[in-house]
Amino acid sequence: MMSIGELLRWILSTPVQFINGQQFYTRSYKVLRHGSANMDVLIALGTNAAYFYSFYSVLRAAISHDFKSMDFFETRSMLISFILLGKYWEELAKRKTSEAIAKAYELGTRNSTKIASDGIVTWGQSHVNESTITREARPVAKKKGDAVIGGTSNENGVLHVQATRVGSESALSQIVRLVVSAQVAKAPVQKFADPISKYFVPLVITLSLSTWLTWYMAGKLSWYPKSWIPSSMDSFLFSLEYLLSSYTCKKLY
Repeated sequence: MMSIGELLRWILSTPVQFINGQQFYTRSYKVLRHGSANMDVLIALGTNAAYFYSFYSVLRAAISHDFKSMDFFETRSMLISFILLGKYWEELAKRKTSEAIAKAYELGTRNSTKIASDGIVTWGQSHVNESTITREARPVAKKKGDAVIGGTSNENGVLHVQATRVGSESALSQIVRLVVSAQVAKAPVQKFADPISKYFVPLVITLSLSTWLTWYMAGKLSWYPKSWIPSSMDSFLFSLEYLLSSYTCKKLY
């Protein structure tokens, strides 16, 4: 009773589960060794539960003449793919930020022979290109008493500038410092979620197993009609589906 489509989904989803998803196993193992748990543990457990549920269903169909399987290979593969895609975008954003920081440092060094530091114009008049700092496309007119930013370019004229902030106090250095700080800092919601996940993950697992056990025992004790069980399932798969549904809902929440 196993179809070609089920066989292909099984073959194609297996590398996604155990090669692409290997990082979730590695991180889960590390946190579990320290007696803790995080969302990587939930992902590893959830995707493996769906994979081996589908594996059991398809394998049983392969050796049966009347059992029709129901698999979730593509759902589990899409979940792993979406999570990895999100992590890829996150790493890409961090890489671009790092490149921007490097360019900012390079900018300050390259333009140091022009406007070397933040300061106040004491004499002269000119136009200054501040696009490297403010992204303003048009040069800004500067005259006596106006502030200038280190790392920007003097377009024309002559300016005498009295330095007010140099080194780590300059606007360019502060921007770089803020970007670095934002890159490594955790978001407030993440700081809130991390300690909760230590208790949330075991709770999800416990409730999901309780859901499965309740439905499994109810089936064995005939507490619900046999007609509730689809033709593509037996009582074990029927109760296991409730475990997966309960687990997935709690994980998404």
